Amino acid sequence: MVKVNLLVLEVAGLKINLRSKPMFGQESKIKVAVLEERVKIHEEMVERVDAAIQTLSETNQNICKMLAVHDERIINCARDDLDTNEKIGKLEIKIDELSKFRWMAAGVVAISLLFVPIVTDFIISSVNSFAEQVKNK
Repeated sequence: MVKVNLLVLEVAGLKINLRSKPMFGQESKIKVAVLEERVKIHEEMVERVDAAIQTLSETNQNICKMLAVHDERIINCARDDLDTNEKIGKLEIKIDELSKFRWMAAGVVAISLLFVPIVTDFIISSVNSFAEQVKNK
């Protein structure tokens, strides 16, 4: 840090007495003033860099929080996907069972349609033959 006093200049812990040393002329004082201005500019740049680093740090923390939230959402979605897949699997099994039942019912109806005329013909012929036997006796 640079502290400027009219009598003493302190740069990085080194104190220079401007009045007591006759070897410092006007040119030296100008050089010191230029150096002081450069140090001031560097201090401002360091402050800006510090502010930028602080902003980046806060942004990094916010991004970490958002990533944690998104990871949790991804985990929840994966869990929901597993539940949904299980439900879909159960529905497929039920649909297969209903399809089997439908084909079995269709088979029963088809067999019934084939055998009903045969059975009715047999019953009618049996009744007719019984009726003829009764008439003949």
